[in-house]
Amino acid sequence: MSSRILALDTATEACSVALYNNGEITADFAVTPREHTQRILPRCRQCWAQQSLSLRDLDALAFGQGPGSFTG
Repeated sequence: MSSRILALDTATEACSVALYNNGEITADFAVTPREHTQRILPRCRQCWAQQSLSLRDLDALAFGQGPGSFTG
């Protein structure tokens, strides 16, 4: 059974995205204070493109709940 998980964390000044695809991990991490809303989706797309996947291919989403400036 395949497993594709997108993990997001924006609870601190760092913005991180990781994509797990059947044992292969693609990740992006950057300290981007107050820019998470502009950067999170492009970073997700970048990870998907590196593994030739799209949003429809994901099995699960994991995220850090916060608190943080992005989560309110």
